[in-house]
Amino acid sequence: MVRKSPRSESPFPRPSGFALGAICSSMLFSPLAVAQHEDIVRRSKFFETQAWPIIERACLRCHGGEGRPKGGFRLDSREALLRGGDRGPAFDESNPEQSLILEMVSWKSDEYAMPPTGILPEAELAIITEWILEGATWADGIGADPGDASLDGSDIPLGGDWWAWQPLERPTVPEVSDQTWVRNPIDAFVLARLEAAGLAPAPEADRHTLIRRVALDLTGLPPTPEEVSAFMEDDGPDAYQAMVDRYLDSPQHGVKWARHWLDAVRYADTDGYERDRTKPSAWRYRDWVVNAINQDTPIDRFFIDQLAGDETEDRDIDSLIATGFYRLGIWDDEPTDVKLAQFDDLDSIIDVVSRNMMGMSIACARCHAHKRDPILQGDYYRLAAIFRDLRPYKKNAGNSIEGNNVTRTVPAFFGTGEDEYQTARRRFTEEMTSTVSTLRSLASNVDAAEAPREVAGLVSHYPFDDARSASAVDVMNGNDGRIADVGFEAEGKEGRGFRFDGGDDGIRIPHVARDSFTISFWVRTSAQCRGNDNDPRWFLGDGLVDGEVSGVVNDLGISMIGSGIISAGIGNPETFVNSPPGFNDGEWHHVALTRNHENGVVALYVDGIEAGSAKGGKQTLDRIDELAVGRMLPGHGAFNGDLDELKIHDRALTAGEVAGAAHGLRLDEPFILSVAEASGYETAAEYRRLRDALLGMRPPGLETTLVLCARSNGITPPDTHILIRGNAHSEGRLVKPGIPHVLGADEFSPQPTVHGESSGLRLAFAEWLTEPENPTSTRVAANRIWQHHFGRGLVRSSDDFGFLGTRPTHPQLLDWLATELPRLDWSRRALNRLILTSSTYRQSSRVDPAAATLDPLNDLLWKFDLRRLTAEEIRDAVLAVSGNLNPELGGEGVYPPLPRAVLETASRPDAAWGRATPEQAGRRSLYIFLKRSLRHPLLEGFDQPDTDRSCSVRFATTVPTQSLMMMNSEFIDRQAAIFADRLERELPNDRRAQITRGLELALCRPPTNDEVAELLGLYSELKELDELDDSEAFEAACVLILNLNEFLHVG
Repeated sequence: MVRKSPRSESPFPRPSGFALGAICSSMLFSPLAVAQHEDIVRRSKFFETQAWPIIERACLRCHGGEGRPKGGFRLDSREALLRGGDRGPAFDESNPEQSLILEMVSWKSDEYAMPPTGILPEAELAIITEWILEGATWADGIGADPGDASLDGSDIPLGGDWWAWQPLERPTVPEVSDQTWVRNPIDAFVLARLEAAGLAPAPEADRHTLIRRVALDLTGLPPTPEEVSAFMEDDGPDAYQAMVDRYLDSPQHGVKWARHWLDAVRYADTDGYERDRTKPSAWRYRDWVVNAINQDTPIDRFFIDQLAGDETEDRDIDSLIATGFYRLGIWDDEPTDVKLAQFDDLDSIIDVVSRNMMGMSIACARCHAHKRDPILQGDYYRLAAIFRDLRPYKKNAGNSIEGNNVTRTVPAFFGTGEDEYQTARRRFTEEMTSTVSTLRSLASNVDAAEAPREVAGLVSHYPFDDARSASAVDVMNGNDGRIADVGFEAEGKEGRGFRFDGGDDGIRIPHVARDSFTISFWVRTSAQCRGNDNDPRWFLGDGLVDGEVSGVVNDLGISMIGSGIISAGIGNPETFVNSPPGFNDGEWHHVALTRNHENGVVALYVDGIEAGSAKGGKQTLDRIDELAVGRMLPGHGAFNGDLDELKIHDRALTAGEVAGAAHGLRLDEPFILSVAEASGYETAAEYRRLRDALLGMRPPGLETTLVLCARSNGITPPDTHILIRGNAHSEGRLVKPGIPHVLGADEFSPQPTVHGESSGLRLAFAEWLTEPENPTSTRVAANRIWQHHFGRGLVRSSDDFGFLGTRPTHPQLLDWLATELPRLDWSRRALNRLILTSSTYRQSSRVDPAAATLDPLNDLLWKFDLRRLTAEEIRDAVLAVSGNLNPELGGEGVYPPLPRAVLETASRPDAAWGRATPEQAGRRSLYIFLKRSLRHPLLEGFDQPDTDRSCSVRFATTVPTQSLMMMNSEFIDRQAAIFADRLERELPNDRRAQITRGLELALCRPPTNDEVAELLGLYSELKELDELDDSEAFEAACVLILNLNEFLHVG
């Protein structure tokens, strides 16, 4: 379902604010403004690198820090310099040479001589003098409170006369002489420029060329012979548009166009760095992008869901998956400097957002003001403050599946389906209770002395009958625990229990079960127990908190998160299991966690029913000596409620044993035999039937999905400071969330989301960004769509519309498309259709020498540019032509075979790459597992971009290895053999027909007689001169077909 964006009242100023200062009607920028900005940057840098170190060393001991400074004079901000101290202002803006500070540091007066320890060295005095005489410019982030007027954008050239930040105005469609060539307004804008230059457009391409061009542009696959024939035979006036619509409606369209966006957001399935671990469920984000394009999700909603899908009122699992956008960058799981690594991650997010949604290189202002664009360091950190709302990507985030990085979604998370689920669960509970009651009745005939008291393997039992003692008594084997604070006795499930007050009380017990175990207990939450996934309420865990790397529990934990969800597991958050919600209801619940070390399976049971299981690692738990009950560390995740009857077994109990413990029953076979002996066969049989029924019961279906996603820091995000010179450990002044001043938006105070879980910062930013009048996002989006059809945008530097970028070749056409996009309801498909049906797009790629002389780069669009297929298009086209393509959509990444020489580059060659069935190996290139440290050689060789950084434009290289891969790689050899087999099956015993068919499949047109004859001659020559047998020679001929320039290019 296509979802429109429900817009709230944005806390940002409306788009009229984009026009700041005097806005010129000219589309040219002012060289004077650029020069002024460069001078400010130079002076700021001079202060930061030359003057400030002297001030910091010689002055701040007396004129900085907290408390009253000497003489009432502070020198830690420009504002303080202007204010001065007991003797008046230290800096005279009108006459800098008369400034008091110069008199003081030059020792012209004994009374005012500073610093008192002696006059500054001559070189340092010269630096301070130059700084003062040039206006005492201050740099962002320096000192306690810089107070520089430039921080609010008041003394920098705002760039209001630069084309990219002009308000959007819909241009008038120009009049042209040749109206017959104009199919839609796009053609009028293009033709007007051509006519003004004395040029004419190229003739329309032939139909074979057009269908191949459209098919490859929209689906990344060549058209089939059947599709070509249907188009050639359709002589209706709407034949071309109908063909375009068929490819726009093809599911393969999303596969091709998703690749464009995935390049921009540096998508990969792994983290990078040395271990290059798999990002959990990253592939769901890739599939979300494919589906969003196939469903024609409006581009504004496409942006909003990625930036703030978890904050929207109508959020669902898809919008949550979309926020995986934030988790795609490279990530070091053991950084040397954790804080620096988190700011590096934030910087990567800012870079991707600003380049691909705003067309600005804002990340260049991390350490200092932008060198060319009017973007201050303060602007960078104002934008960073918006994304500080995100929890950093972490290892073993919270040791909960609902941690910083991933969420196992359930309907209740979205507030949908919860009522139906709870109703079904109540019916289930009633049925289970009835069954248990009958079983108890049947078992009552057994002599209590004869029934075994406890299942095998119990090693510790803490009844908590004396919570006020200093020890938690183990009545089984004397493994007594330590009570960290005075406990409170409460009515327990059996006798007395231990009450935790959510403060510093807690218990430490020996962990004696080691690798295979069952931990079970009864728990009842208080009304105050409201854990969330960022700060879970811990029932029990190993207490091994790695604060330096992740700040989370490393190995074993059972906690309550969210809306009464019980979460438990070992190690990797992917192996944690979540219960359904609703267990923070003030009632007693039996909780059990089992772990079978032999197969690595971890299972969570609540009230005797399995909530879920996961196959985790088989790591040993030898280093766990103690378990913490009721909290992890002082002040960390303390539980508020009652706990009773904690038991530890040294093996994983069966489902029946856990169910029995939860309901006071013994359901194992020895007990059934006891019932049989006491009650007779019929009673025992009925007992066995009911026992099997109980063990077979499952709670109502509640499927969960593991999602890589963003998680909010809560309603109040962390403070953001300007970092002096970008140093994560050198904080300057505090900044509030906001937008770069050049775009005309001021600081803002968004409202918390309706869900009450987030600040709403990202949603406010996303809604501002996607306002139809926003000059950045609309121009960027329209330009990108144009780029993906013509090989380059109307602005070639599609990720930088600033002073360092290129100006648009057709500024009026760009603005017309940018205003048309919202009119089309932000429909990518509609804008695609408009472009594809234009005469501009339908031109041939034939070169006109006169036009090439006048316009060698084809900036005026007098022809269609020939382009080489992308890496993915080449591989997918080879698979399609050979007949080996598997067009299946979605799912986890696949592992087509890689050459042994490539695998040998990995640290563990045998474990570096997975295996694929022949069907999986034929899937489209988008679905190949994208491992940062081990790339598919064909894709990498043909310029698939590096996934460490954003890539908005691919540039085709020409290097010898590309020819070698196409002539002599394992992949091409294998596909050529399959291609040859296909042709022999379809047209047996006729080499001419086979070669004709092979050329037709590859070129999407009937080959000429000369082309067929030439390839037949090569085939014969290979047999005669190279002494190849017939099959080998034909396979070599198929390799040649796959290497034809016409196959590898689209024109």
